[in-house]
Amino acid sequence: MIIKVKVFPNSKKESVVQKEADFFEVRVKAKPKQGEANKAVINILAKFFNVKLGDVKIIKGAKVKNKVFEIRGVKSQIEKAGEILKKGGIIAYPTDTVYGIGCNAFDDKAVKKILDIKGRVPNNALLVAVSDFRMMEEIVFVKEKERRFMEKFLPGPIAFILPKKPKISDLVTGGKKTIGIRMPDSKETLEIITKAGFPIITTSANFSGKKPAVKSEDIDLKVDFVVEGKCKYKKPSTIVDLIKKTIVREGEGAEKIKKALSTEFSL
Repeated sequence: MIIKVKVFPNSKKESVVQKEADFFEVRVKAKPKQGEANKAVINILAKFFNVKLGDVKIIKGAKVKNKVFEIRGVKSQIEKAGEILKKGGIIAYPTDTVYGIGCNAFDDKAVKKILDIKGRVPNNALLVAVSDFRMMEEIVFVKEKERRFMEKFLPGPIAFILPKKPKISDLVTGGKKTIGIRMPDSKETLEIITKAGFPIITTSANFSGKKPAVKSEDIDLKVDFVVEGKCKYKKPSTIVDLIKKTIVREGEGAEKIKKALSTEFSL
């Protein structure tokens, strides 16, 4: 596991705080002197990750506060999330908009779990997140003009409704022949999907009708794993029906895409 660490020497209390999936803040009592601070950081990280001292190694930034460490024998959050998804589990993870919960979009048993967790009725469609356009075109029908239009906004806080291919079950779409697709502007989300190797469900990490979570501590739902990270916009995505060329839900990025729809498709 490779992590980035910002070190705060001369601290009154020693602590390790995870700020993002691969970024930590470490406070140590040791003085800023190179050797003392580095040794103290290695000690506290070894305890935090429950590994031996020899498993913690500085690979960059030995002489500065911002360092890069390798923690041997420990899987990253992204790796854990990918493994859980492959086993049919449910994860909570940060997107560019709000925290989401997700599972393998091809696993109906896992999708049913998400509907149960959220208290959501089966005829409500769920959004699906992909890592790139290649993955997108495996599950939806996309015309060339529509793809060029989406490329202007993705990755980003916009979901596009398109005709679905048979690979996606009616359980995901609420029985509809269309599906909402997202490609979030979030490093963590895209890495999780890439690690899993398949599209994942992306629905807000809250009970239906309740306020969306924008921090991990806001999540009340029972999931198998929570990925730490930040939500860039802290408000829901905009949903665009790219078949009818209309906005279904206004959220982050709504004004910009309104103008673009009108210009591109002469509405």
